[in-house]
Amino acid sequence: MSLGAITCVLGAVLVTRVQLLPDVVDLTSVLTFAGFGGLFATTAGAASRLSPDRLGRVAMLGQLVGAVVGIFVVVILATLG
Repeated sequence: MSLGAITCVLGAVLVTRVQLLPDVVDLTSVLTFAGFGGLFATTAGAASRLSPDRLGRVAMLGQLVGAVVGIFVVVILATLG
């Protein structure tokens, strides 16, 4: 296996569940927010008839923005609960 594949697998394992004493915080919502962010950005870019190169950049930006929103949601819910 390549180093990139190993890094992706380890990153997915670490992002999915983080053990905090004494509770377990489930971070799968960050991945969900990133996916929906990319989906919404790609849909908006396709509706705007962007070129495929620009559409790819818009999709990556949407995933980044979605992940940041997901992290904020997890932090807010963790502090409230």
